[in-house]
Amino acid sequence: MKRCRKRRRSVSQQRKKDSIYEVTSRILLKLDKTRSTSATKAILSNLRRSLGRPLSQTIEIWSLLYEELPESFLTDQDEPTTEEKAILNALQLYAIHQQGNEDSVLFWDQEGIWNNLGYSLQPIRDRDSHSTDQRFNGMIASDSFDELSYHIRQLIKLLKASKSKRGVNYARLAEDFYWFIRGQKEKVRLNWARAYYSYQPQKEEDSNDIQ
Repeated sequence: MKRCRKRRRSVSQQRKKDSIYEVTSRILLKLDKTRSTSATKAILSNLRRSLGRPLSQTIEIWSLLYEELPESFLTDQDEPTTEEKAILNALQLYAIHQQGNEDSVLFWDQEGIWNNLGYSLQPIRDRDSHSTDQRFNGMIASDSFDELSYHIRQLIKLLKASKSKRGVNYARLAEDFYWFIRGQKEKVRLNWARAYYSYQPQKEEDSNDIQ
């Protein structure tokens, strides 16, 4: 009985360690803590250049990605796994958002159930709600992951241009990407819409947790 309990605990700990959120967080923390260095700026530049290219042709970001990805996220097939796609796309968006920003664009608050991409995009809705709402609705209506990624890139650029201090929880975004690809599109869409359209007074701590 004790041996069985130990085995269950070990499996549970491994699952937590190997979750999309945990793995993406580790990579982001590594990048964010050294974001002002030339080495990390070069990595972020490589991430931005990898957009739209097959993973097999992005040699310059392999070490960043595969040093942290557990074996359970990988395959010997030609196509990237769902985990690879989700994490890489979140990292690419972070690289776009962080470019030109001295402060961190990361947001880590996990307490609020709706603290997702929709929540992060709220500040740009206040400025031009009709136009931004159209963009947001077009994004969540995306049927394919490629289409979704394209629309989110445009919204992240708008968020960046707005000079909003509210960051994005890119680890959670990677998690949402994973479930979107796995077929739980409606759940992801509704959660983003609930956060985006709901009234939430802006807090001072909406600015980045990591400086």
